[in-house]
Amino acid sequence: MAADAREWFVVRTKPRREECAAENLTRRGVEVFFPRILEPVGWSNDWATVALFPGYVFVLIVLHSDYHSVIWTPAVKGFVVFGVIPTAIQSGVVNFLRHEADDDGIIRPAARFHAGDSVRIKRGPFAGLIGIIEKPCPERGRIRVLMDFLRQGTAVELPVTAVGRL
Repeated sequence: MAADAREWFVVRTKPRREECAAENLTRRGVEVFFPRILEPVGWSNDWATVALFPGYVFVLIVLHSDYHSVIWTPAVKGFVVFGVIPTAIQSGVVNFLRHEADDDGIIRPAARFHAGDSVRIKRGPFAGLIGIIEKPCPERGRIRVLMDFLRQGTAVELPVTAVGRL
């Protein structure tokens, strides 16, 4: 690769300061990719956006000319190195992650359950019962499960975190 070609590098950030580091690097004109993922929060219907790789962001730079600009950025600890100098990563890694993420760098988990899947309720008032997925609602973090109550089919909507595969 040419000495002046931009390459992707992994940068370590201070603990829980990935977003701050990404913003500061962007202000300095550095192209940054900070992948995040949505995770369900407990029993509630809430989702949290968290770093896919806590403590790390990706930067696209020319190492010899941009090194000091990156290393002296607030919230940045340093480059990930193997040996003495920072090591570029294959662009395919970042391209794959960018393809999976939306425009904001957020990766939304794929639907784990599909209509017709049998599941066991893991917690809540229906814990231990078995049902069949009627309709996944991943955008709301919920699924509709058909339950057999006293020989009568009843649909209940539950957080996706409350059910597990059989």
